[in-house]
Amino acid sequence: MQNTELVRRNVLEVFNADDDDRRRELVESLYHPDATFYEADSTATGVDAIVDTIRELHENTAGLTFSVAVEPSVIDDLARVSWTLSPPGGPAVVTGMDVVIVRDGKIARLYTFLDPK
Repeated sequence: MQNTELVRRNVLEVFNADDDDRRRELVESLYHPDATFYEADSTATGVDAIVDTIRELHENTAGLTFSVAVEPSVIDDLARVSWTLSPPGGPAVVTGMDVVIVRDGKIARLYTFLDPK
């Protein structure tokens, strides 16, 4: 899988998965086993912690959907993708960008930046 597709699937599939089993399956297939997910105020390392963090985020954003706002761009093992979080058919309530370091074809580090309001 190309790195552009990897980060695109992360936004559209992993972060929109509303089933715990499906979310875990996606994280296990797209993330390196020792991956770390960095947000402004928290860090999650390893599959279990990342799955738990995304589940909590999903619970706090029920009814909202992540979409790719700007297609991924990649330089070597570094990728970025801009995204929006919005209700169906509505304006974005949050926008941001993910910066990803890829190792062995999987997400090794995910840094999430929220755009200022």
